[in-house]
Amino acid sequence: MTILGTPAAVLGLATLLLYALIAPSTIVEGDNAELASLGALGGAAHPTGYPLYVLWLRTWSWLPGTPAHAAALATGLLTAIEAVLLVQAAKAWGARPLAGAIAAALVVTSPVVLRVQSQAEVFALNGCVAAAVLWLAAAHGPVRGARRVGALALIAGLGLSNHLTCAFVAPIGLLGVVRGVRESSWRALGAGVAGLLVGLAPYAYLLVAPSTPASWGKISSLSELAHHVLRMDYGGPGQLSPHGEHVPITESLLALAATLGRAFLWLPLAAIVFAWRRASRAAGESRAAWAAWLASFLIAGPLFVARFNLRPVGLELYTVSRFHLLPMVLLAVPVAVGLDAVAEQLFARVRLRVAILVAAAVFVGGALLSVPQVARYHTACVQRSLENTLGSLPDGAVLIGTQDILHFGSTYVQAVLGERRDVTVIMTPQVGLAYYRERVRAKLGIDLDTLVRERPAVPSVRIAELVLATGRPLFIDQFQANIAKSFPVYPYGAVFRVLPTGTPLPSLDELFALNKKLYAAMRFDYASPNAGDDLAAQAHQQYAATWRALADGLTGEPQAYARAMVDALAPR
Repeated sequence: MTILGTPAAVLGLATLLLYALIAPSTIVEGDNAELASLGALGGAAHPTGYPLYVLWLRTWSWLPGTPAHAAALATGLLTAIEAVLLVQAAKAWGARPLAGAIAAALVVTSPVVLRVQSQAEVFALNGCVAAAVLWLAAAHGPVRGARRVGALALIAGLGLSNHLTCAFVAPIGLLGVVRGVRESSWRALGAGVAGLLVGLAPYAYLLVAPSTPASWGKISSLSELAHHVLRMDYGGPGQLSPHGEHVPITESLLALAATLGRAFLWLPLAAIVFAWRRASRAAGESRAAWAAWLASFLIAGPLFVARFNLRPVGLELYTVSRFHLLPMVLLAVPVAVGLDAVAEQLFARVRLRVAILVAAAVFVGGALLSVPQVARYHTACVQRSLENTLGSLPDGAVLIGTQDILHFGSTYVQAVLGERRDVTVIMTPQVGLAYYRERVRAKLGIDLDTLVRERPAVPSVRIAELVLATGRPLFIDQFQANIAKSFPVYPYGAVFRVLPTGTPLPSLDELFALNKKLYAAMRFDYASPNAGDDLAAQAHQQYAATWRALADGLTGEPQAYARAMVDALAPR
C-alpha cells in the first residue's frame, strides 16, 4: 500500500494544517529570530552554521506573511514530513500503521515539539533525519543492498549538515549499513561514500553565503569553514553553553523524563517492555536491532543531557528541552510497537477508515491539550518589546546588551523589517569575535580591538567609555550592572540612559514626564503575559520595574499613575 491515503498521509496533512494555524507571525525566541532573518536575507547561522536548514528556509521564503511567519510555515512542513516518516519507521520496526500513527501523533502534538517546531528552529529537520534513519535501517525498510547503504549515508550527511546531534543515531545507521552490505557486497560502501559526500554538500553554501547583517561573519576559506563547523567560537565541538553552572545529573535526567513522559502520556515504560517482547517475533525486529536502538537512545538522551550546565527551570528549561526532541523521536518507535503488542487483537481487526479516525482522535486530543500552553509563547510581546525599545531611542543611539533575543531580535527588526536602522546594538558576548568588532567599527568608528590589546578588567565599562567619547546617546539593558555602577544612569523606557561621569541626573519629575511620553507611544496589542511566560514575562517585568522605581520616589497623582502602570504592565 502506498503512503497516500493511509493514516500516515492523513496525519501528515493534519500536522501541516495544525502547524500552519498556530505559526506565529512575529519572532518569539532568540535563535528563532536569527533563523527567520537568515531565511529572508541569507548568510551563515551561528556555529555550526546549519546550512541545510538555512537553505530550506531560503527555498520557502516566498511563503505568505512576515518573514517570521514564512519561516514558521516552512518548519511546520518539515514537522508534517517528520510525522509521515515516523509512521513508516514504526511500521518497518513491526508496528501496524494505526499504532505508528498514534505514537507519531503524540510526538507532533506534545507541548515541547509544538512550541519548538511551530517556529523557525533546526530541530524539526533533526526529527526528519532520525525518522528516516529508523525507517531505512529497519529489516523491513523500503530499500535493500547498495540502495540502503547509499540512502542511509545520504541522510547521515544531510543530518550533519543540519545539526551535529544527528550523529547520535549512528548506531542505528550503522546497523542499516551492515545489513545493506550483507544484502549486496562490500561494493555497497562505495554508494555510502558517495551518498555521504552529497549529503555534506550544503556546507559549501557557507563558503558562498552573503555576509548579511544576520550572518555570523563571512566564511571565505576551508580553514574558516572548519573553525565554524567545529564551533571554535564556543570553545570547540565538545563545549556546550559557554555560560552556566554545575547542575546535578539527576535534575537534567528528571527534566528529560518529564518531557518524554508528558509527550507519550506517561506510556513509555510499558511500551518499551512490550516492544522487547515483540522483538522476538518474526514480524518484528531482531534483538541486535533493538540493541542498536537502545545505544542511540542512551547517547541522544541520558548520556547527552547529563552534560548540560543549564538548570532546567524558567528560560533555561526551554533551551535544554529542545534537546529532548531527538530521544523523543527515537522513543516513538518502541512506543508504537508496544501499543501494537498491547492491543494486538484490536489493531488487527481495525479497518483502514476506523484506524484513520482513531489516529485523528488522538491527534485532536493531543492538540487540544497542548495548543493553549504553546499559544502563550507565540505572543507578539517579544517582538513588540524590541520594537518599543528601539523606537523609543533618540537618533543615532547606541544600546549595549547581553541576551540573544536582543542580539538576533534587533537584527530582525532592523535588517529584515527595516525599522530604526540608525540605532546600533552592541552585544558584549559578541565583542570577542573579530568580524563583530569590524562591524561596530564600520558603523560607529570606534576600535573595539583595544579590548583585545588592553584586556581591561571590566570590558563592558571600556566599551561604554568608547561609545560616550563619540558623543552618541548611550543606553544599556538591565543586565549591564558594571556599567550602571560606573556611570550616572536613569530609567528610560525599558532600558537605561547612561551619562558621562559627572553629568547631573534629571529630576524625578522630569523622569516621570519622559517615561510617560515614551510609554504612551509604545504598542501593547496583545494579551498580557503570565509570570511563567519566559521572554514575554521578562519583558513586562522590566516595563513594570521602570514604573515601580519611579513610584518609590513620587508622591500624589504622579505616584498613583506610576503604581497603576505597574499593575497594568506586570506579568499576571
